[in-house]
Amino acid sequence: MRPLETEYKDWRILVTTRPTGRGWSALVEVWAPGEDPEKEGQLVPFNATSQSEKAAQEAGRQAAVRFIDRRPANEASR
Repeated sequence: MRPLETEYKDWRILVTTRPTGRGWSALVEVWAPGEDPEKEGQLVPFNATSQSEKAAQEAGRQAAVRFIDRRPANEASR
């Protein structure tokens, strides 16, 4: 499956899944509004596993949403 690319509050979210044993995990990256998507994104802390690739994508996206919501409103980048 291709990486999941979405947006939330003008932040770009990229969730890349990978098989781990009998389940799936994901690498989650975000880019603040105005950040160059060609540069390395901010890694979102995420270490859960899911039974399906689709579930891992959704869990990774939800981790990104929580990460973005915890950022101060005036802080757009690192």
